[in-house]
Amino acid sequence: MANHSWSNYHWERTSNEITVSVVDFTTGEWAQSNRARTAVTDWNASDYIQSPYSRGSGINTACPIVAGEIHVCNDDYGDVGWLGIASISATRGRETHIIGGVTKLNDFYYAMPQYNTDVWRQLVMCQEIGHDYGLGHQNEDFSTNTTDSCMEYTSTPTAIDKTPDQHDFDQLANIYAHSHGGSDGGDTGGNPGKGGGKGKKLGNSGNTPAAWGQAIAFDQQGRPNVFKRSMSSYDIITHVTWTPDADMGDHHHEETGPRQHSGDRRF
Repeated sequence: MANHSWSNYHWERTSNEITVSVVDFTTGEWAQSNRARTAVTDWNASDYIQSPYSRGSGINTACPIVAGEIHVCNDDYGDVGWLGIASISATRGRETHIIGGVTKLNDFYYAMPQYNTDVWRQLVMCQEIGHDYGLGHQNEDFSTNTTDSCMEYTSTPTAIDKTPDQHDFDQLANIYAHSHGGSDGGDTGGNPGKGGGKGKKLGNSGNTPAAWGQAIAFDQQGRPNVFKRSMSSYDIITHVTWTPDADMGDHHHEETGPRQHSGDRRF
């Protein structure tokens, strides 16, 4: 059974498929190699995802979250320890609907030979967009490579790790098996309460733990990898892909017992 959803975060499904638009603002190698478009095509192989892809206009390195869309951006965000982040704005309550998402790639590290590879670039692109749909990781042990999916941590990725696998599609089926009615395929997720609407800016995820808010989950190395910052009527949740050897210093968390996983909450 697939059991790696990202908590209970999911887009509101109002038709057969989630049709939230993915807007690509990437530049340089990311754009030249069509990495965002490739990842969108790969995720659209799911029976529950059919995201239109488009190129954004202008420079968008800050990459604010915009209601009803997933934006993909890159820049040199500095020596901050992470290869990529996925941030979502989500409503509160039992049904925590994603209302906007971003994927950010940190060119500081992709300029280094060990990360400036086809496999690393496509794996992280695929993984962060997968988080924006509500998926967690299948595996978080950097010393292993146990799946054929981009949705895992590993320090030795191979070509088969650049895409989703059947386990990911099974999990998406679990997440999106129920429909909320309506007719617009999930884009109504862009309503963070009364007065909201598609296209509304929902804040900026930021680039450091200080901007991301409170740590709410930790990886197997004890590093915080999920953060939450509360806004007036919604939360911004950030999922971080650290480099395998990133040192979090004072942010490191010592586990006092075995790591706990519960049914639909696996980070």
